Amino acid sequence: MYNVKMQIRAGEISCFLEDKITHLAKKSYRKVTMYTKRALYPFRKNVYFSIGENCLSDNILSRYGLKTFSSPYASARSNIEYILAFEKENYTDFLNDKYLLYDESFGSLKIPQNKKYVKVDNKYNRYCTKGFEFTHHDVLGKSGKKKEINRRCNRIRKLSGKNLGLLYHHQYCEQTDMSLLIKHLQMLADLYQARNNKVNIYLFYQVLVSSDSQRKVECHKENNIHIYAFHTTKEWDGREPGTQWAQRDEDLIRIMIEDIKRDQ
Repeated sequence: MYNVKMQIRAGEISCFLEDKITHLAKKSYRKVTMYTKRALYPFRKNVYFSIGENCLSDNILSRYGLKTFSSPYASARSNIEYILAFEKENYTDFLNDKYLLYDESFGSLKIPQNKKYVKVDNKYNRYCTKGFEFTHHDVLGKSGKKKEINRRCNRIRKLSGKNLGLLYHHQYCEQTDMSLLIKHLQMLADLYQARNNKVNIYLFYQVLVSSDSQRKVECHKENNIHIYAFHTTKEWDGREPGTQWAQRDEDLIRIMIEDIKRDQ
């Protein structure tokens, strides 16, 4: 009996060590990959990053291996009008404590928002119109997080001579004036082009349909704004497994990704 118990214990220890080694190996691989990307970034001509409105576009770029770096908008909740306002002022007040407040609608969860720009001309999902939200970075409570976001801003400021691919997820909102949204995205493209960059912006959004037979992607282009209307049966709202990262519609997402890759 003693030997059996010892064997079981040895097996448990072996499994624990295997899991630990696997975890450390994966962590080391991620770090090596991250530092390699940073080292090679100055030599890369094609650069891809997310410009909001939430984390979905950043997640899609990451899981398809296209993401070059995290932008100030990668893990935030925002809209193109807020982004334009901060770009035009060169991020002067982006991290200014004068405009940073914790949103109280999340209860005990502290979510900092920059309230300098709140008013908008277009209609957006209600979660994207309360100020620029630093969803996953407590830039008020943790100085390290503020430094991290500031580094991201500096990367954007220095962009020049690159082929930029910017992915923008317009969160579901039936009242949006799409022509105005596209106009604002073109204004952002013009800002980056003025710094000697070639710019392609990939806008994608949902059109809800009633049956799987209606699922499809409609694509067209206006100047350098590539537009993808995803006809899907359920909103990507994260309230059930598979919706948060648009995984239930992965077959349609791949169509957009293949287009983006062809533009490289």
